[in-house]
Amino acid sequence: MKASSGDQGSPPCFLRFPRPVRVVSGAEAELKCVVLGEPPPVVVWEKGGQQLAASERLSFLADGAEHGLLLSSALPTDAGVYVCRARNAAGEAYAAAAVTVLEPPASEPEPQPAERPLPPPGSGEGAPVFLTGPRSQWVLRGAEVVLTCRAGGLPEPTLYWEKDGMALDEVWDSSHFALEPGRAEEGPGASLALRILAARLPDSGVYVCHARNAHGHAQAGALLQVHQPPESPPSDPDEAPAPVVEPLKCAPKTFWVNEGKHAKFRCYVMGKPEPEIEWHWEGRPLLPDRRRLMYRDRDGGFVLKVLYCQAKDRGLYVCAARNSAGQTLSAVQLHVKEPRLRFTRPLQDVEGCEHGIAVLECKVPNSRIPTAWFREDQRLLPCRKYEQIEEGTVRRLIIHRLKADDDGVYLCEMRGRVRTVANVTVKGPILKRLPRKLDVLEGENAVLLVETLEAGVEGRWSRDGEELPVICQSSSGHMHALVLPGVTREDAGEVTFSLGNSRTTTLLRVKCVKHSPPGPPVSAEMFKGHKNTVLLTWKPPDPAPETPFIYRLERQEVGSEDWIQCFSIEKAGAVEVPGDCVPSEGDYRFRICTVSGHGRSPHVVFHGSAHLVPTARLVAGLEDVQVYDGEDAVFSLDLSTIIQGTWFLNGEELKSNEPEGQVEPGALRYRMEQKGLQHRLILHAVKHQDSGALVGFSCPGVQDSAALTIQESPVHILSPQDKVSLTFTTSDRVVLTCELSRVDFPATWYKDGQKVEESELLVVKMDGRKHRLILPEAKVQDSGEFECRTEGVSAFFGVTVQDPPVHIVEPREHVFVHAITSECVMLACEVDREDAPVCWYKDGQEVEETDFVVLENEGPHRRLVLPATQPSDGGEFQCVAGDERAYFTVTITDVSSWIVYPSGKVYVAAVRLERVVLTCELCRPWAEVRWTKDGEEVVESPALLLQKEDTVRRLVLPAVQLEDSGEYLCEIDDESASFTLTVTESYQSQDSSNNNPELCVLLKKPKTRRLWSRFPPWRRTAGTE
Repeated sequence: MKASSGDQGSPPCFLRFPRPVRVVSGAEAELKCVVLGEPPPVVVWEKGGQQLAASERLSFLADGAEHGLLLSSALPTDAGVYVCRARNAAGEAYAAAAVTVLEPPASEPEPQPAERPLPPPGSGEGAPVFLTGPRSQWVLRGAEVVLTCRAGGLPEPTLYWEKDGMALDEVWDSSHFALEPGRAEEGPGASLALRILAARLPDSGVYVCHARNAHGHAQAGALLQVHQPPESPPSDPDEAPAPVVEPLKCAPKTFWVNEGKHAKFRCYVMGKPEPEIEWHWEGRPLLPDRRRLMYRDRDGGFVLKVLYCQAKDRGLYVCAARNSAGQTLSAVQLHVKEPRLRFTRPLQDVEGCEHGIAVLECKVPNSRIPTAWFREDQRLLPCRKYEQIEEGTVRRLIIHRLKADDDGVYLCEMRGRVRTVANVTVKGPILKRLPRKLDVLEGENAVLLVETLEAGVEGRWSRDGEELPVICQSSSGHMHALVLPGVTREDAGEVTFSLGNSRTTTLLRVKCVKHSPPGPPVSAEMFKGHKNTVLLTWKPPDPAPETPFIYRLERQEVGSEDWIQCFSIEKAGAVEVPGDCVPSEGDYRFRICTVSGHGRSPHVVFHGSAHLVPTARLVAGLEDVQVYDGEDAVFSLDLSTIIQGTWFLNGEELKSNEPEGQVEPGALRYRMEQKGLQHRLILHAVKHQDSGALVGFSCPGVQDSAALTIQESPVHILSPQDKVSLTFTTSDRVVLTCELSRVDFPATWYKDGQKVEESELLVVKMDGRKHRLILPEAKVQDSGEFECRTEGVSAFFGVTVQDPPVHIVEPREHVFVHAITSECVMLACEVDREDAPVCWYKDGQEVEETDFVVLENEGPHRRLVLPATQPSDGGEFQCVAGDERAYFTVTITDVSSWIVYPSGKVYVAAVRLERVVLTCELCRPWAEVRWTKDGEEVVESPALLLQKEDTVRRLVLPAVQLEDSGEYLCEIDDESASFTLTVTESYQSQDSSNNNPELCVLLKKPKTRRLWSRFPPWRRTAGTE
């Protein structure tokens, strides 16, 4: 109803409606509401159309605009609908709420105090709680398995088991399952054991124990894995092993897959007893690994998935199923289609230790072909973790700081999705890591497995940094399992298994199962009430939704297409909609729907419309404001409807024809704003003399006021407003400046939480508002977080001091070194700083100093020395200094002979007192030789000289004597050059009968064109090489 004139005031209006109440018989029930009106209305309570009167069990409460009804020791006869009716001279309003009285639960007879046992933990009044849960187990086929659980609660919960989401009686073959209830003397709570006699391979799965009572439900799960026992070797070693599967009776199916793609084989088998499944490839049993996944899908099929197929994966794949009744086979021949363009050298499997590095290398046909690196389906971008190098046709991936999650399958891909694949094995405390991600449907069981190097160690399971309950964790030997039965969306997150400094992580994603939305409410009716209200009633949907739900009420002004939400109601019944709920006067229609976590029902429209008129009421009133000198003061309030109002300052009305104005020239400036239901008054730059000012607001039906208080302005930081990050080089001058709002206000400097002390290396200055911290010559140890702190506020500076960048002076180009075995090779690199650290790498792995590798530092020079090279020492070397690298390619050739000349035995004839020179040329100048005469090592003397010049070794006899005749050898390793020297008193005639054509004099070597000119001409010719 609309008021006829402003003189009669405003009709009653409910600001807060009474809410439905559910109580147990004998308890108190209280209904509360807030109602306003001018003049203040008279409030009465009714039930069944009769006004209620106060009694011993019924009392009425009134505190200003708040009214209440208190019902003590409620009885079932007190249940019903209670109406609060408010009247004044301007009108009437009412609101209704239902009171439900429940019968108390039947209580069991209490035992005598002397016989009452202590309540066990977890078995108090409420939902079930597991005292002990089942433990995951890994057993061999034929072993007996016992899974036990114990739960407490009051009333005592009922326990039952499930396997892989199915009740035990629904499992295809559960004849060897036995349930054994626990005995009371075994401990508090209810217990139920599941015994599996002679476990079979199909018994593997997730077993969940459920505990349920009237207050709720709890569940705990465990994993059972049944493995095939290892086959014993044949007693006769010469006996051929029996075939694993029977020969195929028909031709197998053919399946083609492109190289680098996945191949998926599915086998669906039924039988009783449930058959055991084995996969075979080329007659050999298959075990799951990084690229071969074996699992059972949701439809019960057995799946083998071969990831990133390569040419070596082609062959015959057989699914063998057997039980006590027989055996059946299903086979497929896999062909891998190879691309035309292939890698010149494919990737090879590598191993690396945790915290170390792993290097993957391959070659492409052409240096201009682009490539990309992947870890399984995730592309790897170049970074400090994944260093990617291209040198001609070589493509190299270096994985730094290896961790357990780096273990996996890596791919290098050319254009056309041509791939080469390799496994990276990371050796550490964790042998089998978690998958990168795990997708589970809501309500299913999630199982995560980790295998560790050592048995009996204790790991830590956590989700998003929070430790997971012990009840869902199990360990046995090397295996660690986490079982989350019946996952919900709250279980999703990053799950981590930590063991010391090692950790492996997976992303658990819970996919929601589609549910049908709830049904709509029924029996929706509208009753036009008195005094500007409308009463709406409805009943719950049929059938009722299984999940919690609410009702959403919406309104629509007649003539408009928009529906606007009014409010939400938890219980079905009746609701009164007053004119305060609409923004403007008009005719309104209403509709309602049911909303739950599974969606929204269709809307049900109430028949007819109602004329409603808004009346203003205070939703959020003015509050006293405290600000600092010079700041703006903001006063705001919210009304229930859009309406104009008037602002007052110290009783003086503020002009509303201009949004901004002044109280008087030179006095306080203000601005008024109205945005929808909110009204705001902003007083600009208030001063101390404005403290105590009274601000008021007035509109029809609403009056409110608040006070302004001015506080002493505290100090605050002008700059910097945010944390500043600065980077400097050693020896730079560092100046950190913090500017405060007040002059000469004290401030204190801190570094990494510790107060700094002034010294020659750290100076603190204050200049008016500015406070400075100065480091005249910064050092690396000066890095840290600096804080300028004053009166509870701080400015932060992140300072990083680095050594100047290192540059390589020499070499600037790629260096190629060729050497032979046992030769000393030295790789030299010069940097621009003597203290600059460098690291040497060979084929992507860091080089460490050993007996065969020497690392030298001398001033700015850095050397890698290989004292005695072998062919295996060849490779690609890098000298890494900062961000720069010097490249060396070392090639070691294994030589077959040290002695280049002479190649055969040499005969020398000489006359006594002549000068004789025996010459031997080697392939390397640094090689050492040993001279012998007639099997004894010669000793250098004035009569026998040993000379060394580059690759030439000489034995010189300045004045040969008769006794110098004999056989001379120049020896190195297992090689030798032989010289037979014959010394005579004088030359024999050329036609002498004793002339020996086998004796000759060595005159020259063509390569060096060296002549022994003291020999006669006829003998020089004979001695020509």
